[in-house]
Parts: sequence; C-alpha cells; structure tokens
Amino acid sequence: MKALTVQQPWAWAIVHGGKTVENRTQAWKYRGPLAIHAGFRLSERGCELLPDLLGATQGADDLLWEYMRAELVYGAIIGTVQLVDAHLAQPDCCDSPWAEQSYDEHGGRTRRDIVHLVLDDAQPIDPIPCRGRLGLWAPPTEVLVQLEMSGALR
Repeated sequence: MKALTVQQPWAWAIVHGGKTVENRTQAWKYRGPLAIHAGFRLSERGCELLPDLLGATQGADDLLWEYMRAELVYGAIIGTVQLVDAHLAQPDCCDSPWAEQSYDEHGGRTRRDIVHLVLDDAQPIDPIPCRGRLGLWAPPTEVLVQLEMSGALR
C-alpha cells in the first residue's frame, strides 16, 4: 500500500466529502489501495472553495453540515481509497466538480498542467498518527500493521 499526503480540508473531502479527483502536477503508474494522510498544513484555498464544491455534490446540505462540525485531523492517516486512474487533465475528461484543468503557481506567473488522480471507495478510519512525505510514499511497518488491524487493508 502507498500513501499520499494531502492538506486539510482536502484530505477530509477525499475521505468524507465525496472528493473523487485529487489534482496533482505529477502522474504515477501506481494503481491500487492508497492511504490518505492529512498533512500538517491547512489550505486556505481549500477552506474557501470546499463549501461551494460540496454544494455541487449530491446530499450537499448533509455534507456541508458534516464538514462545518468536523474537527479536522492533522498529521495522521485518516482513511483509504482506491487509486483507479491517473491522467492528464483535458477539457471534459472528468465529470466531477473536483477536477481542475490547470494550476497557477508563483502568484500566477507560472501555469502547470494538472494530472487527475481518480479515487474510488473511500473508507474513513480512526486516525493513525504518522509523518507524511511528498509524492507517493510507503507507510512505515507499524502504520501498516495498524491499517491492517483497522480493516483498511483488503
């Protein structure tokens, strides 16, 4: 199993809010189970956009209420998903409000292509504290044992 560190509230949205596309600037060949690690940073952009994005999904009122009362966890694996596809973003390639087309960095001076990581079968778990890393990474053995005990490894 691999893991992916995601800033909050995006990590919460993947595990609890129906976020089925994670936008990245790098594609990976890996497909299969993926632990979602909530990083230590809070995305201000995520806090601004998430209520509108939740409103674009089914059950929006319930999801928005759940998000508003959620206590966001940091520095822990909070759930698992299946990484089922990774592809370069193209117009209309993903029928998802979560799919972005490009990424502006350095204050908008540089535009980078986006890769859609397509996620399925989100399963929340009790948080397992651990340090995250950049890119895809392998959780330490003791974390894998806890994931197995939680039933997240299937």
